[in-house]
Amino acid sequence: MKLASKSKNRLAILEMIEEGISSREIFETIDYKTQSEDKIKQFIYPNLLNHLTEWVMEKKDFSKGLAKEKAKTMIKWEGNVNTTVRNIHFMGTANRPDMTVDIGGIKVAIEVKKGNRGAALREGFGQAMIYSTAYDFVLYMFIDTSEDGRIKNGATAITEHAFLDNIWDNFNIKFIVV
Repeated sequence: MKLASKSKNRLAILEMIEEGISSREIFETIDYKTQSEDKIKQFIYPNLLNHLTEWVMEKKDFSKGLAKEKAKTMIKWEGNVNTTVRNIHFMGTANRPDMTVDIGGIKVAIEVKKGNRGAALREGFGQAMIYSTAYDFVLYMFIDTSEDGRIKNGATAITEHAFLDNIWDNFNIKFIVV
């Protein structure tokens, strides 16, 4: 499996998408601990769309209206009845990320999980590994609902940091915890 290169431009695109899905305003607006993942994605989508619209306006010199229409074509997610995230087949099973973004010649899979235990965390990592076989990059965002924020706080420990560096270096998977 050949990894997509991590050029300065591609890293800037990934950072823009990351900001679009993990913005504080999303998580300050909703009670993410009690909302379903689907409901959270409904709040993520417009923020991501705004970030992509700004990118298109800047890079392509489009008007805001035209840029927004172009940005809408870049995002696919199950919450939009007009788009479908295509399944990828892996070991005889059909799998698909929560959202995809096709931008600047790269395909990005986005997986969103929430929880307060290891099961949801592990499930998301497994899914991200599968998506890395079909997408250039995977952004896996985990929403820590634990009372003490142990998953978010634990992500910076030495072992965890080494693991996250490994999946970024070898699989183009970026882990985001909010």
